[in-house]
Amino acid sequence: NKMISSILDIGRAEGAQFDKPEEIDLVQYLQRKTNDYRMLSAKKKIILTFLSNVNRNEVFLQPTLLNQIIQNFVQNAIKFTPTNKAIVIKLQKEKDTTIITISDEGIGIDESIDLFAPFKRMGEESGAGLGLFLAKNAADGLGASISIKNRTDGVNGCIAQVILPNVHPKRNHKNSRKIT
Repeated sequence: NKMISSILDIGRAEGAQFDKPEEIDLVQYLQRKTNDYRMLSAKKKIILTFLSNVNRNEVFLQPTLLNQIIQNFVQNAIKFTPTNKAIVIKLQKEKDTTIITISDEGIGIDESIDLFAPFKRMGEESGAGLGLFLAKNAADGLGASISIKNRTDGVNGCIAQVILPNVHPKRNHKNSRKIT
């Protein structure tokens, strides 16, 4: 059943790359996602927080692909973070990019392993080892980059990061006219 489910996940991820891009506000999107994941994190008494350096951040992308990445990063953070710790989802808009960071207080990773290769698994937790592989494919479909590294601020855990190009709906939509 796990193998069939994993194959279906791959098929869904492949199909999502052909979804029509939509205009979304990343701040609202991540606020909703944070609230959605609070039920999962509450089971382990993990405090889940969302921070942003802007009130709005309109982008044009396929939400299904972004969801694939965020869902995997947050679920892994919850899975590998012990009880009574914290996870922070942070959005930072810069001039040309938007950086979404998920920082946890979990067990960390072995940085010598290519975690984005298919069927790679960490620890004793269940899973087929396809989540990060699918997240990487979704990032490629968005023209984004993703990474996972251990924290260097003296706290155990990981920092998973998505770097999205700032694609503005009004300036990059196929049917819009260039105003000079």
